[in-house]
Amino acid sequence: MGDARLPDTKPGKAIVRKPKQGRSKATVAAILEAGARILAERGWAGFNTNVIAERAGVSIGSLYEYFPNKQALIDEIASNHIAQGEALLLSAATGMIGSDDPGVLVDALVQGLVDLHRDDPRLHRALSSEVPLSPDIRARVETLRQGAIAFVGQALAPHVDTPGVAAQLLVDTADTVVHRWFVEDDGTLARPERMAEELRRMLLAYLAVRSRASRS
Repeated sequence: MGDARLPDTKPGKAIVRKPKQGRSKATVAAILEAGARILAERGWAGFNTNVIAERAGVSIGSLYEYFPNKQALIDEIASNHIAQGEALLLSAATGMIGSDDPGVLVDALVQGLVDLHRDDPRLHRALSSEVPLSPDIRARVETLRQGAIAFVGQALAPHVDTPGVAAQLLVDTADTVVHRWFVEDDGTLARPERMAEELRRMLLAYLAVRSRASRS
């Protein structure tokens, strides 16, 4: 079955009408949850507004009242997913504050990324590789990445001579490995705990070499 109508799915500035009353907020929450589940189960190709409305228990008219097109709906789902990532990485960053031990930094970075990717990997896969995200959402993802790099760089400053380079290598390497493990390969090679431990060893070995080089 096709959509009730054919809304524009190109990235743009579709406006979502913000719910103000409790009932409206519950309706929007149900639509977003249903949309996220359909996206995780069926991918972008199966992201059908009729199916989403049925799963959410609302009319297709109610769905379009708050989300005038697919792009608006998918961007709000992505925004919620990013917000979860921001909260997890903030928690990880909080665990680094006040420590002068690179091991604490690496542990917090790896655990934060593991928690981020292990939570709903099928949804993460669809959002990262299938969905036409808007420029605003892509910019927010990049801002999150740059914020993580900046924080790690500050923490590394006492230990290495080029903390910006080291920080970007640590963040991008850890993110790529963890993403590949949970999102693309489904973590079938070994337990998540084993993968995280191997990643920690690799990153700590790199920092140990960089620390020695900065002192020589």
